[in-house]
Amino acid sequence: MFKKWIEDIRVKTKAMDRAQKTEYIMAYYWYHILIAFVLLVIAGIVIYHIVWGSREKLFSLAIVNQQIDYERDEKLSVQFAESIGVNSKEVFTDSDYLLSYGDVELDGVKESSFEKFFLGWQAGALDAVIMPESFFKYCIEKDGEFTGIEELCQDMGLESKEDAIYKYNGQSIGIYVEKTGIAGNFIFESTDPVILVFLKNSKHLKQCREFARFVLQG
Repeated sequence: MFKKWIEDIRVKTKAMDRAQKTEYIMAYYWYHILIAFVLLVIAGIVIYHIVWGSREKLFSLAIVNQQIDYERDEKLSVQFAESIGVNSKEVFTDSDYLLSYGDVELDGVKESSFEKFFLGWQAGALDAVIMPESFFKYCIEKDGEFTGIEELCQDMGLESKEDAIYKYNGQSIGIYVEKTGIAGNFIFESTDPVILVFLKNSKHLKQCREFARFVLQG
């Protein structure tokens, strides 16, 4: 197609000087040039997604009902990625989850965030969540399932970190964020502790274990 256009231009502008050729091309072939440009952009986008954009996330952390802070999110991703020796683009932290639930009503809540969270969980796109204890109990009521901390942290000497472990119905199910090395990034309320939990349907158990180690030993 491009070869045909170029040959057509060459024949029709054979007797013209450079200025006349430029004027002729811009007058009669601007639409073809635009089409060619758009096709090149599309091709570039496709190539980018094939080569770089399809890289699977090794770990995805959601942060619920904390200040939305993309700089903090990026910092956490970079620090954890460096600690396990992977590219920071393979670790994703997202605090864009302001949610109202049960008796908790927040200002500035987007309904889409609620759907984004639970659809992401259902699809296995999330591995771990930092959330208020009240939201954890809300998820339990909705049949949410979590991986026990003892299962993740078998070799981490949990006995010496007992005060950092959150228990629910006798099971060690989460980690008090306030007791971890990342505590300085968050706001805490004494009436509703913030905990880190790991989702049962996570496809990245190894990275979940590494993140638990990262926060407990950080």
